[in-house]
Amino acid sequence: MYVIARRSLAVVLLMIASTAIAWAQTPSTGSGQAYPGRPLRLVVGFPPGGSGDFLARIISDELTREIGQPVVVDNRPGAASNIAAEHVARAAPDGHTILLAGNFSHAINPWLYKNLSWDPHRDFTPITKVALMSIIVCVAPQRGIRSMKELIAKVRSEPGKWFYASPGNGTSQHLAGVEINRIAGIDMLHVPFKGGAPSLQAVLAGDVQVMIGTTPVVLPQIRAGKLLPLALITRAASTMVPGVPGMEEAGVPGMDLGSWWGIWAPARVRPEVRQRLYTSVTRVMRLPQVAEKLAREAMEPEISASPEEFAAFVRKDHASYETIVKASGAKAD
Repeated sequence: MYVIARRSLAVVLLMIASTAIAWAQTPSTGSGQAYPGRPLRLVVGFPPGGSGDFLARIISDELTREIGQPVVVDNRPGAASNIAAEHVARAAPDGHTILLAGNFSHAINPWLYKNLSWDPHRDFTPITKVALMSIIVCVAPQRGIRSMKELIAKVRSEPGKWFYASPGNGTSQHLAGVEINRIAGIDMLHVPFKGGAPSLQAVLAGDVQVMIGTTPVVLPQIRAGKLLPLALITRAASTMVPGVPGMEEAGVPGMDLGSWWGIWAPARVRPEVRQRLYTSVTRVMRLPQVAEKLAREAMEPEISASPEEFAAFVRKDHASYETIVKASGAKAD
């Protein structure tokens, strides 16, 4: 009886110890509540129908299964994702509100906007890069233009009459148009919209002649024959978009603008919550079904080695755009 009692006591103590370890390993929001303790809000600065919304919904679906809590996409379009970024920067630092944004928000916007209400480094906790994306310069087939050289010649022959659409001031698409103008010596006028879908509709309706859009937005229309791709905004072509030349091959040497997406939380998120987010998001981005869905839209997963590596990458990319933006003369205020 004594031996049995000792064994029973040992089992009870082992169970208590295991429970204590489990509690210790569960991230906390700082209020004693296990993380995540309620649904997450994934904020994106563009409306439904664009590339940001496309990527956000892929991530939210898989992240919901990964963390056991609903992940709700919160579309807050406007000001090249500045509205969404400000919302997350001012959110409670408990990891339940996170931002999906990219080089347009954290590398380009700080040089374009003089009076941002948030700082791209001080007001955020970097989690990880999540994807790379191609951007294509397109026109409607009825314009009779088949190459970048033909577009440049047409714009040059009709000054002040050609416009290009982008999903907003400060986006990579906006800056690409400015760079094309600078390098080619032309004057396409910029028409910003609140997202990729509205800019696409304007081009398809004939209100704007040129579309500079992300692959999730323009590829369906290219496949349907409603848009003709002229070139990527990067120097070289991409295997993700076969048949579309890079800018060097298309006759605009010296132009090379990439585009990436990442995840941020508000500043002062607890280290264990940051790590839980990093582990969960990167696990999602490694899933074969995620890579397959992204590939259909010529996007590809790209994750950071750590939150610290992502933070260093963002700072470097931010610094690199200072010269590009100032040389282009682009301003968004």
